[in-house]
Amino acid sequence: MREKARRQDRGEEGSVTIEFVLLFPVFIALILGGAEIGYFTVSGAMLDRGLDRAIRDIRLGRMTVVTLDTLKPVVCGYADFLSDCEANIHIALESADAYHFTPPATYATCIDRSAEDLPNTVFSPGAPNELMLVRACLNVDPLFPTTPFGAALAGDAGNGYSLVATSGFVYEP
Repeated sequence: MREKARRQDRGEEGSVTIEFVLLFPVFIALILGGAEIGYFTVSGAMLDRGLDRAIRDIRLGRMTVVTLDTLKPVVCGYADFLSDCEANIHIALESADAYHFTPPATYATCIDRSAEDLPNTVFSPGAPNELMLVRACLNVDPLFPTTPFGAALAGDAGNGYSLVATSGFVYEP
């Protein structure tokens, strides 16, 4: 009996399994976290691109009537990568003092998907030679919400994480 126990102690079968069980979840978490960071970065860049291209259309006079209903599809059309953009984006347009600019007191308001009501939208069309500040907030769901990074980004349950883009333009007469 002792001889059998001694052979069992010297055996190395299964030693790799312990390393695999301990290290595999760490490597998978790193890989999935890297993919989540990449998705977060690309989504933010696409939102910035979509808003900047839409504002460029306004500056060049391609979009003469600026309303929330006309601006949302244009921004989401230029932001190719974002899924369900028009339902999850909130855009605020407000005038700003060009000579004594002070940043807005509040962050860009995002849509709360758990509530039925939409947030109050500041959307004033502005006047000629007036500086307009445009802020867009988009709720994006994490790719891997169960990973530590995806769970940290998710914020409130069901709302995903918020991406914010800001731009400005002056109405030319």
